[in-house]
Amino acid sequence: MKRIDWLVILFIILASVFTLKDLFRPDFYTSHDGPHQVVRLYHYDQLLRQGQIPPRWVNDLNHGFGYPLFIFSYHMPWLISAPFMFFGLSVFISIKMTYLTGFILSGILMYFYQKKLFGVLPAFIGAFLYLFAPYRFSNIFVRSSIGDATAFIFPPLIFWSFDVVRSKGKLNYFWLFLYAASLSALLLTHAMLFFLYVLILSVYILYWFVFSSNRKKIISVNVLGFLMAVSLSAFYLFPSLLERNFTVFNSVMKNAFSSQSFIPISRLFYSPWGYGVVDAYEGAMSLQLGFAQWLSFLLGLLLFIYLLTRKSMRNINYGFIYILIFILSVFLMLKSSAPIWQFITRFVLIDFKWRILHVTVFAAAIISGWFIYNLKILKRRLWTAFAGFFLISLSIYANRNHLKINQVLDWPVDFYLKLEKTTNSFDEYTPIWAHAGIIRENASPAEFSAPAGIRIISSTSVKKDLELETESEGVLTLNTLYYPGWQVFINGKPVDIDYQNRGLLEFPVAKGKNIISARFEKTPMRLISDTITLSAIILLPGFLIYKKIYG
Repeated sequence: MKRIDWLVILFIILASVFTLKDLFRPDFYTSHDGPHQVVRLYHYDQLLRQGQIPPRWVNDLNHGFGYPLFIFSYHMPWLISAPFMFFGLSVFISIKMTYLTGFILSGILMYFYQKKLFGVLPAFIGAFLYLFAPYRFSNIFVRSSIGDATAFIFPPLIFWSFDVVRSKGKLNYFWLFLYAASLSALLLTHAMLFFLYVLILSVYILYWFVFSSNRKKIISVNVLGFLMAVSLSAFYLFPSLLERNFTVFNSVMKNAFSSQSFIPISRLFYSPWGYGVVDAYEGAMSLQLGFAQWLSFLLGLLLFIYLLTRKSMRNINYGFIYILIFILSVFLMLKSSAPIWQFITRFVLIDFKWRILHVTVFAAAIISGWFIYNLKILKRRLWTAFAGFFLISLSIYANRNHLKINQVLDWPVDFYLKLEKTTNSFDEYTPIWAHAGIIRENASPAEFSAPAGIRIISSTSVKKDLELETESEGVLTLNTLYYPGWQVFINGKPVDIDYQNRGLLEFPVAKGKNIISARFEKTPMRLISDTITLSAIILLPGFLIYKKIYG
């Protein structure tokens, strides 16, 4: 890297630390999903320490009845947080450091992506607008949506790596691996955003397929890239898709967010900064795109039209495709796009349609870089300097009131743990066979249908050992929700679990002294999924090393 690149990286780090300085205040802060994130990271760390790799079943949620949270919820933000927890930082600090890390990395990757396309100055301005967008601060300070915030890291790397692979004559396996790895990372960060970006990426790929001579290569790159991405994320992707029917997700979530799906375009231009939910009567969170981002789009559109009138086709490719992506993403937030969403939701659930604002911010940042680049090409040096300075100044000024939390909370971690039942607003991953009323607070770990002495030997997220001594046979109930993977052994011999009765681990026990062992094991499908991911993690880098050494 050149000296200028190091200076830009240093600037992004310092600017990020200053911009997110409220994260350095003690304890945590009021936010929509903050309590969810605190509890999720706490349990993810506990599961890792207990050796449940990858984490899936959280024994202590649901008032101790258990919950398959991490079969369906994202992993990447917690994998980024894990080193901070490992070195002894608190849950609160680790979450905040994850926000800061994601913010910095997203800016750096956007800079290098745009530097490849447009050069240093346009890349710097584009990266700045990628960071200084109101939605970025809304995700951190208002929503505390760690999945959305962390996801900003990966789109620049996805599009950058794809551009490198498709433009080089010989297939570059290193950049192909980066393409697959960044797709996989985005999926592991937020499945809904992954789908939205794949939707936009499809438009991008189609454009280059139509206007490129190496169509076979574009097809092979994407077939290989997506196969590799699926392999890397198989441990999460396959169970989350194939086991969703075991839960109440579809019935609960079908219409849960219908009233909050679309927004008027006026809210994208301006909406007051608030800390409430999106449909709050007063103080609702802002969904504005940003004045600098809108101005970049309008200037880019005007410049694109100007270049067309001059029949200057050389520099319009990126302008055209990202202007198209910008317009498409805005349209998909409006109510007029409902017929398209009716088709999309047959295949995937997107809770908030305005979530695609993530893509709009991404496209606006690249349009700003493309605009500055073309001013330079047109040798409008004064206009280039003025436009770059104005866009940066406007983005700073327009976000001056967005760089702060609402209020510090002095709640200890234990309070958050008691506050959250499942960390999902609708408990949507509750197994369908769980009967109403069985989940209750302060339930004993085990209950027997006859007088008996019960002694808990050990209990973790994936195993429970207890001793039961009784003078008569009966039914033992472990107050743990049944979920595929649970197995029970009495004195070392497997027994059938009757979960159809109430949805709990229930089974007959003979009289006498018995040692009961319950184990949450990997099902064949989960074992295959984990094996695919582990094989991909080992074999793909190994192949890169082999190609590097032996060509």
